[in-house]
Amino acid sequence: MDIEVELENYLGGKRALIDAITREFRGGTPAKAIALSVARAFSRDQVTQYLGAVALHDSARKALQEADLADAFDVWVTGIDAPREARIQIAADPAETPDYADLASRARAAFRDFHLTLDVTKDLPRGEDNRITDAFLDEVLLDGEPVRLIKAPPRT
Repeated sequence: MDIEVELENYLGGKRALIDAITREFRGGTPAKAIALSVARAFSRDQVTQYLGAVALHDSARKALQEADLADAFDVWVTGIDAPREARIQIAADPAETPDYADLASRARAAFRDFHLTLDVTKDLPRGEDNRITDAFLDEVLLDGEPVRLIKAPPRT
């Protein structure tokens, strides 16, 4: 058998397993139970981190839908391989969107209700996190850069 065919079979099987993991989780199966059932293919941490990103993705999609912003942004999960993150990126065309400049702040407001926030600290040079303001986050998002979604830190 040709190596390219073998690789395609392997990757196709991996994708099918990841799809099944995601479907089971969205169907209500606990992440730990799923991790145990696929332990021969993926580590427990790998599965639980991936499913954490899926949960963030689903919450972000719901927040955007409720704020009537679902078409303005793309939300995705990077995959089961590292970094296993949920990310958002603007999809609206500035030329066709009259309120384009307000989209990022509206998305951030929608995420607050779902206890989500945007995070760019991993992408900045060390010590630069003091310049992260709402205006900076809006600028990054409106520039078309993908931005990591995380759970909002609890208020103290």
